[in-house]
Amino acid sequence: MVMLMLGPLEREVLSCMNEIEQGTVREVYKHMRKDKNIAYTTVSTTLERLHEKGYLTRGEDTGRGGTRYVYSVKDIKPKIAKMFVEEFMSMFGKSGVSALHDEISKYE
Repeated sequence: MVMLMLGPLEREVLSCMNEIEQGTVREVYKHMRKDKNIAYTTVSTTLERLHEKGYLTRGEDTGRGGTRYVYSVKDIKPKIAKMFVEEFMSMFGKSGVSALHDEISKYE
């Protein structure tokens, strides 16, 4: 569904970012290397793509070695909820709303 708009690697990196909340490319890379053989450049590119798609914010940190980006997780729940509802409505229309409401109310 909505998360399918992200590729498998993007989902893994986003999951990692949800665990560490913020970090540089190197920090994310080190965290991911514990479970997966992945290249530093792959992590860097994926973080950039997630930033461009609006899932991460990015700031700069200047320290020894120069300037580097620090990525943080955005509160994407409203964005994902909106995308989910739009996708659901395009598939089922208004007739699906009551069924969705019934299912959601089971979790309240």
